[in-house]
Amino acid sequence: MKRSWTIIAPAALALVLTAACRDESQTTDPVNDPVRTIGGDRPATLMLPNDYERVTAIPLVIVLHGFTSNAGWTDRYFGISQRIEPDQIAVILPNGTRDDQDRSFWNGTDFCCDLGGSGVDDVGYLNGLVAEAGEHMTVDGVYLIGLSNGGFMSYRMACESMPGLRAIAPVAGATFSDPAKCEGARPVSVLHIHGTADRTIRYAGGGGRDGRPSYPGAEESVHRWATRAGCDMEAAETMPSLDLVEALPDEETDVTSYDTGCDDGLRVELWTIENGGHVPDFDADDFGARVVAWFMGAGG
Repeated sequence: MKRSWTIIAPAALALVLTAACRDESQTTDPVNDPVRTIGGDRPATLMLPNDYERVTAIPLVIVLHGFTSNAGWTDRYFGISQRIEPDQIAVILPNGTRDDQDRSFWNGTDFCCDLGGSGVDDVGYLNGLVAEAGEHMTVDGVYLIGLSNGGFMSYRMACESMPGLRAIAPVAGATFSDPAKCEGARPVSVLHIHGTADRTIRYAGGGGRDGRPSYPGAEESVHRWATRAGCDMEAAETMPSLDLVEALPDEETDVTSYDTGCDDGLRVELWTIENGGHVPDFDADDFGARVVAWFMGAGG
């Protein structure tokens, strides 16, 4: 039976964008313990398949929450940890830090969302989580999925050439406005998902008022990464539409694929949700299965 989540976007997000510790003495993995805490003084949850054996290499998916949100809610929204057993993946659920107004955030791009200018090193933090996860598992590629601020952060990790990163799936996010900030980055597969009626992070791009940074639109973000991957931009293909949001009529999500001529089998796709808002009401079971399947088909 399909399950859908009732989504309420945090009010602080729209307002702002528009105006524990690991036991160091332990040297072996806990027996039959699929949930571990990593990250030191910024603890994150590492979830493994039941009866996982460390010698087996499996994909590692990191879930990045949106501005003011948290890892647990975002994982339930995306349905990623539900795929641990059927797809034999590992999942990390980290949380950003909190600003002076007690709002959780990631230091993603210059637009979003280190609004207080803390300069927190979230790149180093996430890279450290992957390295520490390697003490508990054998990592067969790293994959990032992020919502809004988490989507911006996923693009930043791609720009920073995160070790082991194979693909990102930003939802309602964008890359840097200035392409030079990603100069020299290693190409990765990208699945960009965005609603055309998103009034918080606009599909066509925005920002740039009152001296604030701007951000590129969904299509421009995708085009940049498809070009970086060496894809033939003239061979873009329109794929069958998808039904991701039950509240919208028919197959509301248009799929544009760039996979001809891409380096090393990389894939770049844009899923455009017609009349979709900032936090689309996905069916978590269906959405998580689709995204993980897409990740597993991405090269790199």
